[in-house]
Amino acid sequence: YRPEQEQKRVNVDFPQWMIHRLDKEAKRLGVPRQSIIKVFVAERLKKAS
Repeated sequence: YRPEQEQKRVNVDFPQWMIHRLDKEAKRLGVPRQSIIKVFVAERLKKAS
C-alpha cells in the first residue's frame, strides 16, 4: 500500500485553446489527454521542489 499513489478525481476547467493543444499533443503521442495533463503537472511539480 502506497498512500502517495492513491488517486483522487478532480475537475478542472481549461480554456478551449488549452484543450485543443492538449488534444493535439495527446494525438501526436498516441495517449489520452489525461496522461498528458498528468505528465505536465508532475514535471512542473518536480521542478518546483
